[in-house]
Amino acid sequence: MQFIRKNWMYLIIIVLFGGILLTVSINKEEAASNNYLLDKTLISEQEKIDEKMTEDSKEATFKNPYTKLNPYGTAPLSAVAIFETEEPTKISLEVKGETAETTIKTSNSSYKTKHHLSILGLYADKNNTVTITAETKDGMKATKVVSVRTKALPKDFTKLDVTKANTTKMEQTDSSLTFVVPSTKWAYGVDSAGEVRYYSTKYNSHVFKELKNGHLLYLTKYENSDDTYSLLLETDYVGKIYRAYKMKSDAESETSGSSQKSAIHHDAIELPSGNLLLTINDETKYMEDTMIEINRNTGEVVKEIDLKNILPAKFYKSFSARGDGKIDWFHQNAVVYDTSDDSIIISGRNQDTVMKLDYETSQIKWILADDEGWPVNYQKYLLKSVDNVMKFPTGQHAPIILPDQDNNDETVDILLYDNNVVVSRGDAQESKKYSQAIQYRINEKNKTIEEVWSYGKERGEGYFTNIIGSARYMPTTGNRLVNFGYLAEGKESRIVEVDKNGKVVYELRLSDFPSSAWSYRAERFSLYSGNKE
Repeated sequence: MQFIRKNWMYLIIIVLFGGILLTVSINKEEAASNNYLLDKTLISEQEKIDEKMTEDSKEATFKNPYTKLNPYGTAPLSAVAIFETEEPTKISLEVKGETAETTIKTSNSSYKTKHHLSILGLYADKNNTVTITAETKDGMKATKVVSVRTKALPKDFTKLDVTKANTTKMEQTDSSLTFVVPSTKWAYGVDSAGEVRYYSTKYNSHVFKELKNGHLLYLTKYENSDDTYSLLLETDYVGKIYRAYKMKSDAESETSGSSQKSAIHHDAIELPSGNLLLTINDETKYMEDTMIEINRNTGEVVKEIDLKNILPAKFYKSFSARGDGKIDWFHQNAVVYDTSDDSIIISGRNQDTVMKLDYETSQIKWILADDEGWPVNYQKYLLKSVDNVMKFPTGQHAPIILPDQDNNDETVDILLYDNNVVVSRGDAQESKKYSQAIQYRINEKNKTIEEVWSYGKERGEGYFTNIIGSARYMPTTGNRLVNFGYLAEGKESRIVEVDKNGKVVYELRLSDFPSSAWSYRAERFSLYSGNKE
């Protein structure tokens, strides 16, 4: 989307860095017309639902609580319980699982008389047993058991098979699930036994992120039958909507000729300010090379980053067009914010490049890529291998920044999914032999890099994925959750959790899913990561 056009500008800044021209310009009139405005109609509808539940539950007590399954109509395996207690009490809640490991638990430390509980992690097609315990300040406890009946999963839902689950070695909490983030159709979470304990009836594509307040950032459609994913929600696991943004950026399909399109093509993140940074398309023939920051509260576009202004012009001018004339020269598939130096790390699949940019100035800090084809004035940014034999990532996805691994302020460790398919540069002889999760250690002062951990090469060509995939770090165990998303020509996905020595502790096979409903990314989130009362 071209936010900066020919009308008058109230601010123009031109900065020259190392021969690279960066231009930031803001047009008040145009910025106002391009806001991603909040959809207040959806919020109003939610408020009416809340008012109705408040009215219906006004006589509810602990002994006779008001319960409602799927109160907002989009989370069939979630419910609410509302009641009052005579004395201030703190509440604990348990959804009984098939085993102790699959029982969902949460507790609240604050004492209240009015209680609004989220009941999360219900099984599909079952009478679920939910135990609510209230404890007074003097330690007196009372228990209430309620039964919540749910409907079956959709008939064409993904087939899920757990081939291994060592629950003593997995990264687990009292409410953690493995979440499948699709390219289309349902986002859902499964327990260690492979049972679905959360899904949304609102189709999802690529963006399913936990926010600092425990809410979810969720890309969906107004109607599932729509062609375009154009609605960005701040929601939660019960389906309550807190903010809704009408996406107005140019929507494109991942594949030329496809009817399925997305206004946010791959990623969206929450910035320290609370604002949102989104990967979008502009209105040129070049696609998937622009980011915008929007104000969380108003939807106002406050910043734009166009990668065509940062990378060599020959990269996009010489890249072959698709059948529809669009040029997917960079294919940005990820962005992550680094709080240590106010920067972002981005991934561009079609340039086989991961790079770090100063967020304020867009100045390049370093480039992780094979040195093939880079102009002279960019070579100073290229990271150099410590041992000169390290494999650079190609066709990669989903870089993340790890917690400190070596007590060295000069280094940063990143974990990413290396598809190992050469698009523009890299080791052609190794290309397509395997895919892997790989951890790199970067000395940002010396601009050197080394590989310190990897997993996937040992699985061979059978686990090669031409597109998609992710790798996540499990902070308690040090395990990694690796998503081989595109296997068997897109008809199968595998999610594998391995320990730091590469031993498999959990493996989940996905098959028989609708077209493109593979696992784009896999996450391990806790249903009760925030305060759900």
